[in-house]
Amino acid sequence: MKNCTITGANGYLGNAIAEALRSVGSTTAALIRRPKNFDGVAHRFVLGEVVDPKILSDVDVLIHCAWSFSPGAGEDYFKVNVEGTQKLFDAAKQAGVKRIIFISSMSAHPGCRSNYGRAKLECEEAALKSGGVVIRPGLVWGGAGSGLHGAIEAATGSLPVVPVLAGDLHGFYMCHVADLAKFICDITGQDDLPTALHVAADKIPWSMRDLASHIAAMTGKTRIFLPVPWQLVWFGLRSLEAIGMRLSFCSDSVLGLVRGGVLPDPETYCDGFRPYDAPESSTV
Repeated sequence: MKNCTITGANGYLGNAIAEALRSVGSTTAALIRRPKNFDGVAHRFVLGEVVDPKILSDVDVLIHCAWSFSPGAGEDYFKVNVEGTQKLFDAAKQAGVKRIIFISSMSAHPGCRSNYGRAKLECEEAALKSGGVVIRPGLVWGGAGSGLHGAIEAATGSLPVVPVLAGDLHGFYMCHVADLAKFICDITGQDDLPTALHVAADKIPWSMRDLASHIAAMTGKTRIFLPVPWQLVWFGLRSLEAIGMRLSFCSDSVLGLVRGGVLPDPETYCDGFRPYDAPESSTV
């Protein structure tokens, strides 16, 4: 069994990965901001700060899930996330960590317009140069619910009229959190896994309207869906951010959905990811 360390292990995805690893007998440790509040082995880790290689001693696999959204747009965002990720990978190399797994996003692709996607893409390059494995999940759903899928569920569950983004947007390729955790657990146990990029999602794309409509149908709710041009939503969010408002869904998230590059061919996606069927989170 492997000794695994997970950044962001107290988050939605990090916690699911840790549980999957423990279920097969692997030991796990967490790299998180507040280790005193964590029930388990944990070390203090803040993305962007210097990383002591000692906290990675005797680690077989480092799984990097942590990401900071707090700096917002601009140079600070890349300094914290990209440079911070490189510091982590450098520390892992010094500590003799055998394998790095970086959790990226399908927002990362050539031609992407969002800071989030471009920063993830730079971190992918760093992971691959370090001999690591990159995983691009689709829109993660299931379990406790979080992120964009959770926000769509919450809106569909509470609003009689649900605004949905319209325009030249990428479809959502769905990725159940349990399937993703199992996939990561499986590749963690492989000693001969080559350096590579893996797309972790079902192959069927969903529009935001179809996704929200499906959630409403599965929960027995009747909703009106109002298409709103993405440019209008982006401008509104950007204006609120300019006056200092902190939002759960930001203008950069909108740009992450805008077509601007080429996503991976669906035929190259990994197997084992269930088709989207029903909402499972507690937000509905």
